[in-house]
Amino acid sequence: MEISEPQNQPTLMDLYVFGEDFLEKYLIKDTKEIEPFLHQEKKFWLNISGLEDLSLLEEIRVLFDIHILAMEDIKNNHQRPKLEEFEHLILVVSKMIYTKDHITELEVEQVSLVFGKNFVISFQETPFDIFDQIRARLENPKGKMRKMGTDYFTYTLLDAIVDQYYTILEMVGEKIEELEDQIISQNKNIKLSDIYLQRKSLLEVKRNVWPTREMISAWRKSESPLLKRKTVPFINDLYEHSVEIIENLEIQRESITTLVEIFISNISLKQNEVMKTLTIIATIFIPLTFIAGVYGMNFDYMPELSWKYGYISIWILFLGTTLSMVVYFKRKHWF
Repeated sequence: MEISEPQNQPTLMDLYVFGEDFLEKYLIKDTKEIEPFLHQEKKFWLNISGLEDLSLLEEIRVLFDIHILAMEDIKNNHQRPKLEEFEHLILVVSKMIYTKDHITELEVEQVSLVFGKNFVISFQETPFDIFDQIRARLENPKGKMRKMGTDYFTYTLLDAIVDQYYTILEMVGEKIEELEDQIISQNKNIKLSDIYLQRKSLLEVKRNVWPTREMISAWRKSESPLLKRKTVPFINDLYEHSVEIIENLEIQRESITTLVEIFISNISLKQNEVMKTLTIIATIFIPLTFIAGVYGMNFDYMPELSWKYGYISIWILFLGTTLSMVVYFKRKHWF
């Protein structure tokens, strides 16, 4: 599986305003359209896709009073997953890993989440995401999404990202099993590079899961007033998921190591078979070469050279010697 970074996309903004009894959706074209919601008790989720419009990002920073260093982390898409607390908001930087075409190419995208008392902002590099389940849950008026605070909503976004790691690991696991079956069946189209592509995918997941676990651990220990006691058990559960993913990664890594060993052993077995065949052929030709060498000597007085049946006799000797050796090797189970 190849790993690629998302291409630059134009900036799009979706706004979801919600409460226990209502849900409103807006396609935002100007940051001035957001200002009325800042002074209301309504909760809202602003999803920003595309980080190329720097002037727009600066307007968002000023509008929500986001620290300039936090905004620099949001713009820099090579950040390590982390959590930073500020006076009136919390920044969560995470990595979303997904594939659009069933494990052929792995996409790694940074998703930055900023949440305050009544708002959640998600910054994505591209419009494609894995948050459709979150949008569907928002449609349910009886669900926790509308009733609980912005810390819980941020948890659900991060939970969707972490759950996607499970999906990637499952895909890699299925590919490893497929490669193993093909290697055992001696499929000649399998290459060592096919195995190492899966190893590379596992390393990419591991590279992002380890700091994600640290980030979640720091979040559940946070004393920020933005983190409510009701949300802590959910964050603890998310932490357990990250630990489980790391354990699964170790199992998958061992599977890759075993697969490489099977692949190399299979090649060695094939080479041994070839060497055995060549050795048997060479062994059969040793006495034939000896006989041909004896009668190839340039002596004038060799009795068999003038014999009428000398030529046919030598051929009978050749064939008899060959047949005898083949029968002997067969009885010894050398082939």
